[in-house]
Amino acid sequence: PSRFMTLSSYITEEMLGQHENDLSDSVDDAMQNFLKVPMQVEILFIYGFCVCVDCFLYVVTVLPIKVLISVVKLFLTVVGAGKTMGGGGKFHRSHMYDLIRGTLIYVCCTILNRIQIGMLYHWIRSQAMIKLYVLIAMMEVFDKLMCSFGQDALDSLYWNMTRRPFHRRSLVSAIVVTIYTITHSMMMFLHMATINVAMNSSDQALLTLLLSGNFAEIKTHVFKKFDLKFLFQLTCADIVERFKLVLFMSLTLILNVFQDGSSRVVREFARLAFFILASEMIADWIKHMFVTRLNAISSTAYSDFGLVIAGDITGLGHDTANLDHTHAVVKRLGLAQIPLVCIMIRYMVEAARYSLLSLEFTRRDLLVHLMVLFVLLLVTKIVLGMLLIWISERKISA
Repeated sequence: PSRFMTLSSYITEEMLGQHENDLSDSVDDAMQNFLKVPMQVEILFIYGFCVCVDCFLYVVTVLPIKVLISVVKLFLTVVGAGKTMGGGGKFHRSHMYDLIRGTLIYVCCTILNRIQIGMLYHWIRSQAMIKLYVLIAMMEVFDKLMCSFGQDALDSLYWNMTRRPFHRRSLVSAIVVTIYTITHSMMMFLHMATINVAMNSSDQALLTLLLSGNFAEIKTHVFKKFDLKFLFQLTCADIVERFKLVLFMSLTLILNVFQDGSSRVVREFARLAFFILASEMIADWIKHMFVTRLNAISSTAYSDFGLVIAGDITGLGHDTANLDHTHAVVKRLGLAQIPLVCIMIRYMVEAARYSLLSLEFTRRDLLVHLMVLFVLLLVTKIVLGMLLIWISERKISA
């Protein structure tokens, strides 16, 4: 009977019993923090994306003007007219740095122009999926390594050019930067061609391969130990990755429009771009939600990251003056400005070639369109740069 009563009481307790739990308010706070992460991440990513656009447009629009000014000052200094202008027309060592960057872009674009986009496109399509999977994984790893190395190499070049321009270390720095720029541009060019194939492939096997790579990052990062420093580095890398993805897809669309400007191409591209960006966003949300959850990091950390980026833009907290307002933030984010600009120029040259063939543009018409485009991009750069400085100052003062 005692066993029967024990079983009866057990069943009664399980079915009808009231249990007190020892859960605290921190459980609900943790869940609220978990659900706030996607919104905080997107706010920071939108801000960081605009910063990347501003830094990219700086090289596209402002750097050519600075190169032109440096060439004029070099000519005035050589002929001796710089002194008569009160020193304003004198060529300084810092101008040599601008000339070298302009020369780097020219050399890199010349090399890329020798590579046929069509031949590279068909070579990628003929490869086996497993080979492409390994190739894409290798490109992503080396791209991150190159991004972390590139700005340091450029800073070393600037230091040598301004301190000891005739020392052999200046020549070594120039050679290292040249090799870096060409290598990184070639890797991005191959990555860009892979995206082009994925967007135009009928079986979409390569597109599926690219999408799966987004979710493979979740397994790579979620179960690692992170502190705020490493989370900030991961966030900066994700911001740059999203900017590169949007830039590459935009260049692919421009090239496809000039090759076949039908509305069907644009609609199909928009559908694929939506899926790619959506998968990228969802993968980033899941990754950051669980990284913060498993490492007990508050969602407010992303607001603090935004303050750090704002300080880089405004110069707050920097003991020395930056080369320009993009220098510190480019180094912080790991944005490869020059290689990305070289890729853009190569694809725009290819699009211009098709415009001369299909749209029956004359070279004069093309030159006029390019000048108008340059002015529009310059105005966009100025407005966006001023807006970012204003937003950054409000972030800091808030």
